[in-house]
Amino acid sequence: MKYWLCILLLCLTGCFNGSSEQDKIKKMEEQRIMTDTTEITVRIPSKVSGKKLEITLPRCMFGFSIKNKIIDGTVEQIGAAVIFALPTLSGFPNDEEAIHRCPDFSKPVVGLSFAPLSRHIKAEKLEYGNHWFKRENYRFRLKEKKNNQELYYIGISGKQTMFINKSETNQQDLRIDFWPFDVKDEYDAFPHQIDIYSVLDKEFSVAYTVYSSRFLHGKYKPPVSQNYFADGLIQVYKHNESLLDHPEIQLGFIQNNNRILDYIHQHSKVVTDQNH
Repeated sequence: MKYWLCILLLCLTGCFNGSSEQDKIKKMEEQRIMTDTTEITVRIPSKVSGKKLEITLPRCMFGFSIKNKIIDGTVEQIGAAVIFALPTLSGFPNDEEAIHRCPDFSKPVVGLSFAPLSRHIKAEKLEYGNHWFKRENYRFRLKEKKNNQELYYIGISGKQTMFINKSETNQQDLRIDFWPFDVKDEYDAFPHQIDIYSVLDKEFSVAYTVYSSRFLHGKYKPPVSQNYFADGLIQVYKHNESLLDHPEIQLGFIQNNNRILDYIHQHSKVVTDQNH
């Protein structure tokens, strides 16, 4: 009996040691990824053509969104994210240093998420102008219409969205998803996190979150005199008004998105697969 007990203990010790060794290797690999400044190119294929979006940045800035094997500095997959310190995209570039260095994953971060656009199942090609509504109109129901613009509920939740089409001031179709501020629940964090979706180079999309000043601290917290657009959105619903009545707040989101798109274009290009 003692013999078999010893064998069992030896087996368990070996298993634990093996597991511990694997954890060490995994941790070392994660640490290497978080500090690797070697530039790589992430290639995302379109769903409607042979085009591919190529994004070139230091390996560390893609964080753990790279799932496929990197070969000769290039990796292809269906989507990816570029990671920054949390304040960076809220009044871009709020943390200007962050766009030139590896993110500190021990602190709050935010990402630019890239993916190919999809067409409506009955459409022959991608449709623009309220792109997301045209592709998935069953998800949205009209809340109000005013000033030639519309505001929709998303599903059965109280979350709302506004579609802003490409124009002279807006580089691409844009979508603003938000929870209206509710004075009865003033400590709710959701209204202070606004989700943005934008068309990118016709066949791709980028998504990210903009934060109100509740989440921005120190030198990254905009002064009241700046009329920060995300704080403006909070104030609109604090006073029972509507985003449709505030083109200046819409413009704040548009201009912020334009700056983000400019940054993306500095580090990306669209190529055509010759074999397609």
